[in-house]
Parts: sequence; C-alpha cells; structure tokens
Amino acid sequence: MEYINVPLYVARSSEYVGAEPVQRATWFSLMAWSCDQENMGRIAGARSWGDRRWMQTCGVMASEVAESCGLFHWDGDDLIVTFYPDDAQREIERKREIARVNGRKGGRKPTSEPIPETNVGSDIGNQARIANDAPLESEKKGKEKKRKEREVKENNSSPSIPPPCTVEEVEAHLRSAAFAGRVRLVPDQIPDCATAYLAKRDLTDWKRGEIPITAVKWKSDAINFAVSYSANHPPPSGNGDEDPFDPKLRKNIKPQ
Repeated sequence: MEYINVPLYVARSSEYVGAEPVQRATWFSLMAWSCDQENMGRIAGARSWGDRRWMQTCGVMASEVAESCGLFHWDGDDLIVTFYPDDAQREIERKREIARVNGRKGGRKPTSEPIPETNVGSDIGNQARIANDAPLESEKKGKEKKRKEREVKENNSSPSIPPPCTVEEVEAHLRSAAFAGRVRLVPDQIPDCATAYLAKRDLTDWKRGEIPITAVKWKSDAINFAVSYSANHPPPSGNGDEDPFDPKLRKNIKPQ
C-alpha cells in the first residue's frame, strides 16, 4: 500500500490516548512498515530481532517494542500492530486480482453501462457559439498583432516634420555646440563631421533603429554623432603647449 489508511477514531481511542508519546511514535513507525509490507499487521518472527534489524526495518529500537501495550502486542514470536487497516489491504488485493485477470484476457471487460457525462448540469458543448461570446485567446493575439503592424506602417510611412537636408544646417549646429563646449571639435573638423553625419543618416533613411529622426530630434542625434566622431578623429596637434579645447581658445570657433 502507498498510504496509511487509519480512520480518525483511532486517535480518539483509549489505546492511543492512554499510550505514552514514545509508544505512539513507535506504533506509527510499525504501522508505516506494515502497510508497506502489506503483512496484515503481523510482523512475523520479530521476537528474535536485535536493535540493528529493528532500526533497518521499522526505524525503532528493540527496547521500544519489548513490552506490549494497547497499540501493539506480542503473539508468540510475532508482533501484532493494533488498528492495522486489514480491510483496505483486502480491497487492494481484490483489485489487483481483477486487474491481473483482465490483463490476461486482453483488457477490461466490456460493459453495457453508459459512460457518465462530465458536463452534467451545464450547456457546455450542447449549443452553438453565439455572436457575443468572448473571442478565443488566439484570435485576440492575431488582432493585436495586426493592429501593431498597422501602427508601425502609419508612423514610419513619412515623418511629420522633414529631416535636415543641407550640410550648412548641421555645420551651424555643430559650430554652436563646439563653442559651448558640448563637443570636442576644432573648426577644421566641423565640415567633415557634418558631411559624415548626413551620409550616415542617408544610408539609414533618417531612422535610428525604427524611430524616424525628425526636425525636432535631429539636433540631439547630430550631437551624439559628433561626440563619437571626435573620439575617433582627434584634432591635429599644434605646438604641443595649447589645448585646442581650452575655454580661453574657444574664441577661434565662432557660432553662426
């Protein structure tokens, strides 16, 4: 058996209530082992077992089962476990025998009894789906996917504000940013940086990922590009004593 089938009245019985805690624990261990062995509550030949055998089989000591009590007692050399569920064991043995016989005959014996319905008390499966039923989860996902695809097409079809088209606009913005110290570009680098920026954005259709670069966003985008550009294109060195980005020397960069 896989379970200890003991009714609740056992815990209210005089045998259980009157037993010591150690005796109750010992009884439970004996019951668990007996149910596993399906021995009808009789541990045969256990009188001669030593501590090692008791510990290996039932998890108890020989001294704990030496004296009989209301929960277990000796019958000759056999130890009897009180309240063993012998009826449950007989029922299991009966079902095993039926399964063994049916298996030998090729399966369960056919029956003419109708199979009970699983949806008794409801109309599920007995009426057609009506128009106002909630849509299936797959339908919801399909509609949501189409809606998102439509929004992407509408947003990316054409920017609401055209992007910068001339290199002069980019140069003027970078010149002001360099004068303010936001980018480390010397005057000779600004035209090349503006040209490189426009060339890169032409290749990407004036998009950063999937986001269009509009007239509102291109200035910050150009600054980010100029920062990266200046890191990869350091300014030519002069006499070695002057820092071209010294605030005192920014007068050489005149904003337009």
